Amino acid sequence: MKAVLLAAGLTLAGASAQAQQMRDGPPEAPPLPALSINAQMSDAELGRALDAWVGGLNGEGRFDGAVLIARDGRQVYAGAFGLADRAANAANRIDTRFPLASIGKVFTAIAIARLEQEGRLRGSDTIAQYITDYPTALSRTATIDQLLNMQGGIADIFGPPFRDADKSEFTGNHAYYEFVAHREPMFAPGAGEEYCNGCYVVLGEIIARVSGMSYEDYVARNILAPTGMTSTGFYRAGALPANTARFYGTPRGPGTPVVDVGEFHGAAGSAAGNIYSTLGDLLLLDNALREHRLLNPQYTAQVLRGEPESARATRRIGFAGGAPGVNTMLHGNGAWTLIILANREPPTAEAVDQVVFPLLAGAASR
Repeated sequence: MKAVLLAAGLTLAGASAQAQQMRDGPPEAPPLPALSINAQMSDAELGRALDAWVGGLNGEGRFDGAVLIARDGRQVYAGAFGLADRAANAANRIDTRFPLASIGKVFTAIAIARLEQEGRLRGSDTIAQYITDYPTALSRTATIDQLLNMQGGIADIFGPPFRDADKSEFTGNHAYYEFVAHREPMFAPGAGEEYCNGCYVVLGEIIARVSGMSYEDYVARNILAPTGMTSTGFYRAGALPANTARFYGTPRGPGTPVVDVGEFHGAAGSAAGNIYSTLGDLLLLDNALREHRLLNPQYTAQVLRGEPESARATRRIGFAGGAPGVNTMLHGNGAWTLIILANREPPTAEAVDQVVFPLLAGAASR
């Protein structure tokens, strides 16, 4: 199976002018103030510097969320800022659950890799081999590799049809699948490459057909449970657990009031994104992947898009997600891990990441 293209996915954009802006790229924002940290600092020194810097951003109205730094897989800093629920005046905490937007695609990629490792599917297999009743003829020959690598051409979930749909109907991945599978594809499989939420929704349906359980149940049993991710799940709007962040954005444009933009999202997430998780649970996931506890070295390398490593994997990865009211980052190289979960629109988390991670891990080599 080919390397999985997951990084820098600003997806799950709903309706409104803000959503269209996100399809074109994250909105421009003033540069963040300088931060003085380095990899030689003690844990306490890092904590003091980050508390002051991120706290200042929150005071300026530029950040709401939570930040974690780990060194060699061990948490050395965690801080939370701003409000999880403005109506209830509930603060964000380091154990607050946040929607992840497209970081959720990582769970889908891991699930596919597990099924391939077990010999239950192959990257060259087509949609039609597992979804024999797939309704769009042009897309039936798309392979699992093409879906993973955004070359499947499946229609996007979002746009006017989703904007006008009853969001309460989107209660799980199968509902998103029924919505997208009947829509005209963007292009024939392999004829192009374009960021593809629909591709991952179809992958989720394939996981369900192969495993004999829902996509959500497969992820819960085969990724969340063995990793110990007890605060992660596909929660539904209207029935969110306590201590869960809501979506906040400025749909009327920069400088306008910050409001709850949950109406732009479905009732639950999908295989394309918006599973909920916490700082601590995402560190568990990063460590489990790098230590080959979810997949063997070959398939770990497939998900991390690197070469197999027998010891702790050191591949540098940057998984991102963004949509109305949410921006998330998981950036790591085995030695350093930075997790940023923000219940504000892009580029809230990405801007923080672009300042913090290079100061700890150095600039990317490519």
